[in-house]
Amino acid sequence: MNILKLVRYTVLTACFMLAMNSCDDFLTLDNENKTVSEGYYDSPQKIEQAVTGAYVNLRRALLGNYAWLMYGEVRAGDLTVSASYSSYVADQNLTADNDNMEQLRDWGYFYDAIKSCNDILEIIDEVDDGVLSDYQHDLYKGEALAMKSMSYFYLARIWGDVPSAEEADFGTLVAESSVVDRSISYAKQAKDLLPWMLVNDDGIESSALTEIHFNKTAATMLLAQENLWAGNDQESYDLLESTFTAEVLKDSLSDFALSVGEDERTDIPDDPLDGSVVSISIGRLDSIYPSGDSRRSSMFTISSAKATLIVDDEDVLPLLTTNELYLLLAESAWKTNRLGVAISYISSAASGATEDYSTLTDDTFEDALVLERQRLLMGTGQRFFDLIRFGKVSSMLPFYSESDVSDGAAYWPLSTSSMSDNSLSQNSYWSE
Repeated sequence: MNILKLVRYTVLTACFMLAMNSCDDFLTLDNENKTVSEGYYDSPQKIEQAVTGAYVNLRRALLGNYAWLMYGEVRAGDLTVSASYSSYVADQNLTADNDNMEQLRDWGYFYDAIKSCNDILEIIDEVDDGVLSDYQHDLYKGEALAMKSMSYFYLARIWGDVPSAEEADFGTLVAESSVVDRSISYAKQAKDLLPWMLVNDDGIESSALTEIHFNKTAATMLLAQENLWAGNDQESYDLLESTFTAEVLKDSLSDFALSVGEDERTDIPDDPLDGSVVSISIGRLDSIYPSGDSRRSSMFTISSAKATLIVDDEDVLPLLTTNELYLLLAESAWKTNRLGVAISYISSAASGATEDYSTLTDDTFEDALVLERQRLLMGTGQRFFDLIRFGKVSSMLPFYSESDVSDGAAYWPLSTSSMSDNSLSQNSYWSE
């Protein structure tokens, strides 16, 4: 059995083992979920099941209803998903009376993932000495912290101010900027704990295993994203420059992807970027990738009617890819007044582009960077978040005025269930 099939089997096993931790189909913030019996987690295998369960919840949050694309490229108008509710998202009709849209408006799976991560951190703190090796202790703790960081970061970017799921201030509404600050603190801890490469049961480094688990590359890129979102540009630059040395760039990088497969609780696509479902129109393709850009043929299968992304491995969905590394370095260098360095990095990232980026200025760099992020990160779900971060929502989507954006239009509305049994209310734009 290959490693990805084995992991999918483990995921389904963990779903069964952790079923008693789960909420209903429409989820609300809940700190009183049932847990397994005391003393259950007495072996590395059982603790690993708990870690896998957190990945399951994160996968549900992002892959159910093609959520990562609905929050990203579909809402931005780049990609089309062959699903009836996709048109609601593309048309910005986010409050549509539709079950799939209601699920997309619900944040429960993200909070399930955070709950699972908090449980894991408690388990690791309380586990008896000798149960976990130093490697296992740091790996499982690092994975939990990284998933917790990513979950909060998605919550902040999708909904803005969101409730805390931490024991000290559980249920308290936290400002978006403070949520991102918390994400940063968790990612910092994760980065220091996680290995560059994971090892299998035989103690051999495994690239396949590394790709579907949080690793040091992924945690560092996540931390850089969060710092840039928070305006911590110097921190991002220092982090990237000190972490990704020449030796690391040569030998140790890895993407982070979610393993895909069946899920008995929700509809998870077996092949989330399947060309029969996810595509880009020829007109949109031409507007993003001009004639002569070599990435048209290297990244897409193009027909007369549409183009589809070329997927290297249908068993996984990449979310944090090494394609983004030079883009993050370019952005942090530019934002810390190192234009020459930034140009070097964006030129390395944009191999195959038709533009001559050597002539960029401080005034033209941002548009070039946003375009290259759009091109290179297609399918990872980041496009609409980039429009928010660079202040380009209203200019790229004239449906929204600057006033609309100021009023909360860039965020998603909340589901009815997310606002039940608490004092939360719809944000001002979507309550109109």
